[in-house]
Amino acid sequence: MPFEFGRDGVIRLFTPQEASKLLSDVKLRVKEIRDRKKAADSLKAEIERFGLLGFDVPEVKEKNRELDIMIKDLMRRICELEDLGLMIRDIDVGLIDFPAERFGEKVFLCWKYGESDIEYWHSANEGFSGRKLLNVTVSAP
Repeated sequence: MPFEFGRDGVIRLFTPQEASKLLSDVKLRVKEIRDRKKAADSLKAEIERFGLLGFDVPEVKEKNRELDIMIKDLMRRICELEDLGLMIRDIDVGLIDFPAERFGEKVFLCWKYGESDIEYWHSANEGFSGRKLLNVTVSAP
């Protein structure tokens, strides 16, 4: 999972503290995005059911227009969130990565919807399955 440049060509690097400060806003935005995606998915499934029955009724055209508006709104919200410098990895799960640097290595601070704070990180090539705790207690033997 290589680092991705933002639309302006710059990668913003976050400290855990900076990412945590943004988290209350990010949580709200991710919830809204997830809710809107669920609604769009539901409407899309409804439209597909009409298609399976072979009916071309005015209601389907209206639902398609409504779906188009929902998707445009969803994409706008995603872009606004990514403009903060973070990366949306999975909308359904609510998985967000904040680019960071740890001991000179490019890594991601990792947050999943429902978690209370930024508590994990992973290297750029590990992904979610390679998450490690930020605050690991080191004990002497």
